Amino acid sequence: MSDAEPIFTGSQGSAHLIEWIDGVLMDLRDGRVNDARAALETEEWRGLNLDGIPEPIRNQMHESLEEAARALADSNDFPGGAEAALLMARSRFLPGA
Repeated sequence: MSDAEPIFTGSQGSAHLIEWIDGVLMDLRDGRVNDARAALETEEWRGLNLDGIPEPIRNQMHESLEEAARALADSNDFPGGAEAALLMARSRFLPGA
């Protein structure tokens, strides 16, 4: 089943991104702010397989992740602002988003 074609174009890339974003969210919620900040600042997500994800969606997601990184850099607006931006990035890959 692992060799099967994805259900829709970009589904595997979307699954990789959602999993990565969930990991960063868990870092924030578990108090590992430095880990979350490092993942966002180094743009770890670029190392994921993003095949099939349309460029406009990737651009919107990237903007949301940049916003999350800025929120973590701003001591007045973290982790709430970062979490909101991560959830927005994640929502780009959910049905009906």
